[in-house]
This record gives sequence, C-alpha cells and structure tokens, in this order.
Amino acid sequence: MITHRGNAQEWFLHLTIIIVAIYFVFALLPTVLPIYKWIYLSALLVVLALDGYFVMTKRNSLMRINRMILYYLGAIVLLILAIFYVSKVVVFTDVYGFEGLLKEHLQTAKYIFFFISFAQPILLPIPEAVTIPGASAVFGPGVAAAIAFPGTLLGISVMFFAARYGGRKFIYKFIKEQQLEKYQQYVSKNETLIMFLLFIIPILPDEIICVGAGIGQVSPKRFLLIASISKFFTATMLAYSVGLAERLSLTPPQLMFGFSAMAIILFGITAISKRFLSKERGL
Repeated sequence: MITHRGNAQEWFLHLTIIIVAIYFVFALLPTVLPIYKWIYLSALLVVLALDGYFVMTKRNSLMRINRMILYYLGAIVLLILAIFYVSKVVVFTDVYGFEGLLKEHLQTAKYIFFFISFAQPILLPIPEAVTIPGASAVFGPGVAAAIAFPGTLLGISVMFFAARYGGRKFIYKFIKEQQLEKYQQYVSKNETLIMFLLFIIPILPDEIICVGAGIGQVSPKRFLLIASISKFFTATMLAYSVGLAERLSLTPPQLMFGFSAMAIILFGITAISKRFLSKERGL
C-alpha cells in the first residue's frame, strides 16, 4: 500500500515528467504542427487530472498506471526528438555545416551538442572531426571540449555495457559482424595500446571498438580508463585544432590527419622495435 509520503513522491515524479515533456515539445520541436502539440499537452493534462482524482478517491495504487502512461508519452517525445535532430544534423552537416546548425539553435545549442556527442558512439554516423571543431567555433575550444568529452564518454560507456550484458545477438542488430572481426584482428596483440590508438585514429567507428571490448575480456575499469584518456585527448585536440589550423593555414580535418599519421608512424616504429628486440633476446 502506498503511504501518504510515497503518494506525494509519486505525484511529484509525474509532475516533473510532464513539465520536462512539455518543455521538449514546445521548445525543442519547433516544426511539429501546433495541433499535435496541443493533443499531446491534452494527454498530459488528462493524466495529471487523473492523478488528482485518484488522490481524492484514495485510489493511490492506480497512480502506477499513470506513471506507465507518462513513461510511454515521454518515450514518444524522446524518439521524435532523436529522429528530428539526427536527421537535421545529417542535413546540416552536408549543406550548411555543423556550425550553422548550432548557430541556428543557439539557445539550446549546448544541449544539442551534448546529445550528439552522446549519440556518436552509439548510432550517429558523424565523425568527431566534424562536430567538435564546429562546436569550438561557436562556443570556444574550452567549452566545446568540456561538453564533448563527458558526452562522448557517456555514450561509449552505454555501448560498452550494452555489449557486455546484451551479448552478440543483441549487438549484431546494430553493427556488422565483419567490422567486429576486423576489430578483433587489430587488437589480437597488445589490446590496450591498440584500443587507445583506435579511439584516437579514425580507423574504425567508436561503436565497433566499444562492442569489441564489451564482448571481449577487457575489464570495465581498464576500458573506461583507456576511453577517458583517449577521448580527453581527442576532444581537446579537436576543439583547439580550429585555432591551430588557422595559424598553420590548414583545415581542422587536415590537421587531425597529420596527427593521426604521426601516431601511426610512431606506433609502427614502436612495433618494429619491439619485434626486433624480441628477436635479439631470442638469439
């Protein structure tokens, strides 16, 4: 049986969900027709009215049904929001540039950028070399890096644990088996170093790295440490690459390509040196 205190907490939860949902619909979905917005708002108000009725008639247990209804209504908004902004990002990246997208929605630009950073390692096929420099041009390099790093790391964590606990059948719904096999070939030796380089050098998408590590033997603690260091490095480098590229008369992608090439060369030299030393010791 729900107590009076528990009932108040339940009602407060419902009210919070309704307020957030209303904000999302009216502030973040400008192209949705007004009639649909008002229909959605009416549904939320009906749920709120039912809450009041259940409280007055002491049918507190029925408020759980309202909670489930609100969860479904909230999920609908989040799905529409994701579709709207993902499609908008793809279009604006091709036509106007990511910077233009953020400038057009300047009031909510930081939230949009955080969501995109979070979605990139999960389902968004847009490289960081596009989004972070664009955000850096709008917010400044420090703010862009501060938003990109936690957003990307959160997305990476979600993908890793989804792979760890979801299993191969679940993961193959999102990625191709051939890409996963390619990752396993890359990290068959010296997994830690290879994983670190793969996060920095855009050879494989981040979601492949997360899934490969998730279904592999790497521990969550080590994976998150590697991801944190590498993504802090890439977020910072990409954010500050705009100013550095201007000084060197290069574009940010060209600058990052140069850094990636240097990293590959250093890795190649290290690998050859290790192999040579191993042979020397074996003699």
